[in-house]
Amino acid sequence: MDLRASSTALDTVLFVLLVGVAVGTLAGVGDRRAPDGNRVAEETADLLATATTEATYTRSARVRSSALLDGDETVSVTADRTASGTYAELLAAAAVADPSLGGSSLTGMGGSLRTGSRNATRRVLHTREANAQVAVTWRPYPNATLRSSFSVGEAPPRDADVSVATVAAASGLPNFTGSAARAARTNGFDGVASVLADAVVADLFPPSETRDALYSEGPDRALVAHRYRQAATVLGVDTPAPFTPDRVAEANRRLSDSLAERLARDLKRRYDSPTAAASAVRARRVRIVVRTWSE
Repeated sequence: MDLRASSTALDTVLFVLLVGVAVGTLAGVGDRRAPDGNRVAEETADLLATATTEATYTRSARVRSSALLDGDETVSVTADRTASGTYAELLAAAAVADPSLGGSSLTGMGGSLRTGSRNATRRVLHTREANAQVAVTWRPYPNATLRSSFSVGEAPPRDADVSVATVAAASGLPNFTGSAARAARTNGFDGVASVLADAVVADLFPPSETRDALYSEGPDRALVAHRYRQAATVLGVDTPAPFTPDRVAEANRRLSDSLAERLARDLKRRYDSPTAAASAVRARRVRIVVRTWSE
């Protein structure tokens, strides 16, 4: 049995359209800058940051029909989506829509948006002057166990003269530098991890939009419930049963508490003090690196 809908009601739950893009140049470690001062990398980065595009993608999941209708069979739920914004915004949205924790996808539903943003970006990468690759990375702090990364295009040959430029796109998470620093002083590593976990869960499952989706009929309700179950499985917690709109806050708290425990252990391994950990948090930005080279 298949249920399909073309809906935008849940788009703000599935990803936050990002704003605020800055372009700069960076010589990456191990990259050789082209001797002729090739500006294609900078021009490509500027294009990604300023030009707008549209990406179509599909959200789908196999769920028990009791999540939608009377009955207990397994059904395929599908919703077609369209996202628009700058290329950098779409790439950043694709990165934060489905981060992984220790290699496991938190929501299990980010691949289609990632494919859509890749396809849109691939069409503007290659020119007569140079080939290009775009690498997209989000980590809330260096080498974090919670992360997301993917690339568009093939990597440059080892012996290529490579020009590099970066785009810093907003992740959609708030600036919680101050609250992380205060939490470090009062609650140590656990405090820093809790501030970060709360922000990540609220971004993946915005309470108001999530409640609206659960009140709705059809695919939106099933898809958001599926995403919760995936996150709960990865984090080793149970979602409230029955999972109703009035229990969204409780579900978010369970996810956040478990995620905070995982992040606290990771921060303790990587930093000498809670203050250092708080200072390292950079969850607001997605790093987009453009590499160009000639044949």
